[in-house]
Amino acid sequence: MAGPVAGTMGLIETSYFNTRGIAPAGRFSAWRENIGVVFDVSSYDERSEERFFALVDSFLLDGILINHCKLGAQQFSRSPARIARDGIDHYQLHVFLRGSVEMECGQLSVSARKGDFVVLDHGDTFSSRTTDYEILNVFIPRRRLAPLLNAPDSTHGHVFDSGCGVGLLLRDYVVALCRASQELTLADAPIAARSLIELAALAMNGTRVDLHPPPAFADHALLLKAQMFIKDSLALASLGPGLVAQAIGVSRARLYRIFESCGGIATYIREMRLRRAFTDITSPSHHHRQIADIAYGWGFSDPAHFSRCFRARFGVSPTDIRSEKAVCQAAGIRIDEEFGDTKYAFWIANIA
Repeated sequence: MAGPVAGTMGLIETSYFNTRGIAPAGRFSAWRENIGVVFDVSSYDERSEERFFALVDSFLLDGILINHCKLGAQQFSRSPARIARDGIDHYQLHVFLRGSVEMECGQLSVSARKGDFVVLDHGDTFSSRTTDYEILNVFIPRRRLAPLLNAPDSTHGHVFDSGCGVGLLLRDYVVALCRASQELTLADAPIAARSLIELAALAMNGTRVDLHPPPAFADHALLLKAQMFIKDSLALASLGPGLVAQAIGVSRARLYRIFESCGGIATYIREMRLRRAFTDITSPSHHHRQIADIAYGWGFSDPAHFSRCFRARFGVSPTDIRSEKAVCQAAGIRIDEEFGDTKYAFWIANIA
């Protein structure tokens, strides 16, 4: 899978990043800055940064991110504070084509080698130590996959074989999508994405899971529950602290306390709504819609207020951002002839 920097009109969007065009001393820091949207990253050892490399070939399939990565050895982590702060809530399925990893996924210790599929839940804690490796990644927002899973909150860190059964079907389908990514159209994407989600659910439901997960800190568990309710209810104009507190069964005072790490519940709700609106406004499949209609659809009752919030958050008006240049500027996406672009990092942070 090797693609152009920007998708052609009518085709799905692609992204290509390669540290080869960056001076060796800056390669690891450039990668860390980009993947830092979802993971905290550190060096594997004292010498790993000197020989680090990263190649990330990605495409966006109807709100699902798929990429093929070749990466140098490193360490990843997601802490409870990080999970609360970034609000990212995906399942990440990755199959190892080369290399290995040792992981701590919540309370579960996991190792994976060539041919293994690993499931990560971005709503749970995680740390890992990898060798040089090559993988295929699939990032699926929780709201799209969880309804099809037998145990949606008990999949973190589970490993299944990509060499047989449903695991083989899933791997072969992801490989086929990668090979066809340059020809897939926006019209093809919803059907292809639905098939991918159903295959992922079939594979994940076939793994043995612990239906009695270890106890978590009470406030952390409530925070995740509240965040899930908020993301499912963003279109409601009435969404606010009172509705959320009632839905998860806590007092307003406790709700305010557990959202302190997110900057407050009102800030969190506004941020999630703005992200969804940004995605719709910049998506080719929504170009026919009026911006006011998109704003109303995500719970903003006043278009003028929405426009002010949007400009304050992204540095550009909702109207102007429909140009590709403005999208990249507002999203912090870099495009360079030497290394490609950083759109993949923006997608990880904002698909929902």
